[in-house]
Amino acid sequence: MYKYLNSLDKFGINLGLERIERLLKELGDPQLRFKSLHVAGTNGKGSTCAMIASILKEAGYKVGLYTSPHLFDFRERIKINGRDISDKDFNQGLKLIQKIARKPRRSVAGFQPGEEQPTVFEVLTAVAFWYFAEKKIDYAVVEVGLGGRLDATNVLMPLVSVITNIDLEHKAVLGNTLAKIAIEKGGIIKPRVPVITGEQKPAALKVLQYQAEKNGSVLIQVNSQGAGLSSGLIGEHQKINAACALAAVRLAGIKADKEAILRGLARTNWLARFQVVARRPLTIVDGAHNPAGMATLVATLKSEYPDNKFTFIIGAQGDKDAAEMLRLIAPLAKKIIITRSSHRQAATQLGGTEPLPLKTALKQTAGEARVIAGSLFLAADALKLLDPRA
Repeated sequence: MYKYLNSLDKFGINLGLERIERLLKELGDPQLRFKSLHVAGTNGKGSTCAMIASILKEAGYKVGLYTSPHLFDFRERIKINGRDISDKDFNQGLKLIQKIARKPRRSVAGFQPGEEQPTVFEVLTAVAFWYFAEKKIDYAVVEVGLGGRLDATNVLMPLVSVITNIDLEHKAVLGNTLAKIAIEKGGIIKPRVPVITGEQKPAALKVLQYQAEKNGSVLIQVNSQGAGLSSGLIGEHQKINAACALAAVRLAGIKADKEAILRGLARTNWLARFQVVARRPLTIVDGAHNPAGMATLVATLKSEYPDNKFTFIIGAQGDKDAAEMLRLIAPLAKKIIITRSSHRQAATQLGGTEPLPLKTALKQTAGEARVIAGSLFLAADALKLLDPRA
């Protein structure tokens, strides 16, 4: 069935709700059969989802978690209480979706040939919602794929919406200003559903405030100050994500005592988020994939390892501002090695430098303190080579 998913890859990113609504209607609208918490944002949304899910699991609930992208296998995106969907259930879900997608249907005016076929993300979203409904979960924690307003996950009517933060990314799709991107991400705000954000920038916050007010929704702004929260994830930014997670649980009206909250945060595990793979020599793998994420990585390195310099092994996707990412890491770099992930959209060169194969870069730096970052796809490749458990 992975062959079916791979056959849809050519449709790429194709935002819109019509195809996912059709799929879900044919499945009996499974998204209406469970309660959900919906999380968007430029960075930190995956970590925040993981924290919410961990808290709810520790509080005794059956919790679905849907995130993207995956590191090693599509099934990682769909979990219940920390366990990936089984091969059997995944294949059954894919067969159902494929059967629906192949049904004859009149074309819609304005659609391009092939456009009515669902995208990979839409298929996976439909499988996740079907699986969660079939397994009778208590809550689903759902991460937005891209943007929010026209993202396939935006068919949900959640208990609470979370927008972790907003920065410039996917400008060709979402817009080239913070305000435009905020409109897209704020599109997950539903009438009278409370909203939480860790965003601080006035240009983005103003848009979120307007959208919340228009929907009659309470907007709660959180920060890490005074929260007294820590998690199993490293970095000051994770304290803000933890504050978002806690506020989401509270505003959703879900019962979880203090002990469950603290256990849930402490037990949160999320690969490729400042992941220390080895300590001698120090090897860190991080999924920072845009300038804002790279700035956060640099801040965490300064905080955790003050006065240290590192060898950076960097590879980015072709649509990212790699020059700015390289500029951000330069002050902490002993040297920078350019590499490339195995993903088909990985940049073929950065800063005019031809990439060195990742395996070679890792071998050449085996005795050095090093950081591998630039994309989640590169992080996945690195973990496969560095961590036999991956």
